[in-house]
Amino acid sequence: MPGNHSSIITPNKDSNVIMRNPEFARIIAERRSAKPKIQTQPGPSAEVLEAAAKAARSTPSHNASFPVRFVNVLSREKFAELFVKALPADADQAKIDRARSKAMKGACAIAVIGPRPGPGTFPGEDMENLMTAGGALTNFLNVLYAEGFGAFTVTGRDFPDPEGLYDPKTERLLCFILCGTLAESPEPRPETASLLTEW
Repeated sequence: MPGNHSSIITPNKDSNVIMRNPEFARIIAERRSAKPKIQTQPGPSAEVLEAAAKAARSTPSHNASFPVRFVNVLSREKFAELFVKALPADADQAKIDRARSKAMKGACAIAVIGPRPGPGTFPGEDMENLMTAGGALTNFLNVLYAEGFGAFTVTGRDFPDPEGLYDPKTERLLCFILCGTLAESPEPRPETASLLTEW
């Protein structure tokens, strides 16, 4: 209504409202990726993984059903076969061994699965789903870090036959999380300029 400005919010640069939970922000800001070579056993417990998945689920999403899921890979041998089967038919033993070794890294391996765009995917939907996936991944990693585990994200690629890891008709492999107990601390994050600007 004219003359009624009660609903207008004016940003206040000089707000004196203090941080209510600076420790939470500090823990998140200090998280670093930890390569598998500085990880060791044991991996996260089922309780920690479930807590990480629950935190991931809090990510904003416009999708009626949450578009991301996490799969704890229990059989590394079965996992290794996926890498081997993805090789060309003429791959030599060295390439086969190298492919198998990829599946053995990390005390724990988590596959991150997202939806595959199809003919009915409306413009912008895939971008929104990928943004949700990135947020969900970050929340998952933050819980692992807060619980004292190191984690490293490896970009995934679709397998010719995922053997039930995901449905290739409607889903795609986004990445893997390799995680375990830290054998040594990763390098601290260097100080950088703030990502926050004003306009």
